[in-house]
Amino acid sequence: MVRLYYTNDFQKDQLWKNAADFKTLGGKQAGFLLIKKADDTAELAVYFEPGVQEDTQVSFIKYIHEHLLKRSKAVERQRSYVCPHCHAPVEAREAVKIRLERGFKDIICLVCEKRFDLIDSIEQKFASPEFLEKVRAMDEEAKRKLDNESLELILEGQAKAIAGEAGQIYRDVSQKDWGIDAEIEFKDDKGRATGQRVYLQLKSGDSFLYKRKRDQKEIFTIRKKRHAEYWQKQAYPVMLVIRTSDGEIRWMDITDYLRRKGPDTKQVEFEGELFTAESLCRLRKLLLTPSKHAKK
Repeated sequence: MVRLYYTNDFQKDQLWKNAADFKTLGGKQAGFLLIKKADDTAELAVYFEPGVQEDTQVSFIKYIHEHLLKRSKAVERQRSYVCPHCHAPVEAREAVKIRLERGFKDIICLVCEKRFDLIDSIEQKFASPEFLEKVRAMDEEAKRKLDNESLELILEGQAKAIAGEAGQIYRDVSQKDWGIDAEIEFKDDKGRATGQRVYLQLKSGDSFLYKRKRDQKEIFTIRKKRHAEYWQKQAYPVMLVIRTSDGEIRWMDITDYLRRKGPDTKQVEFEGELFTAESLCRLRKLLLTPSKHAKK
């Protein structure tokens, strides 16, 4: 369930104890239900809302199948068939299995007595190298997002620890999709909250910075214009905080940079200093001293 959620193809809809529903890119429902058996086995039943595209169905089924195969070889896939002529479900699963094992590729519907293919386009696509590569790419994307989220959780913990070491107030932001992940409110010399603060945009991983060839400067790319617009509207500085794979954490005032370089800036020359309790205290002193803040 978690890995499907982190793919680009399916979005989490509703969760229950033994079931999960997702929304496809077309807004339709796809899901699965876990049915536990008395003999310590279980059945994972996959279902789709009418109108889900065939390729989407195959991707969903194939992704689940390949995920289970990685964790156990004792996995058997059974297809639930519906007669394309009269729409009656085929209840004789064992008969379907035997016919396929014997090389037969079709079956007679017991209701309308018409033949239909067992190796239909869904089965053909399921067995194709094309869809195997597609689900592997989906899984790589999910893994990358999970890894990035894990790294961001580490950064959040370290940012909180740095604020605590500096004796300041750290708060998470619940709605993070606007480009602000947390805030630090500064205390005065008597330990009282001042209302003065900075906002943090946290990024963890080497993918957020690259070196520009002509001058070897580190560049951060602003991927969402609305984030840049939002940062510039804030009454307090927004600090871009980046943690690289070597564990080094640096930060810079992204609000001030955008105001100097222009509102449409996309490529930011990242010249951040180390984000430590000492650098946080220096910023606190700067922001809580009116005369020095004015000169800046």
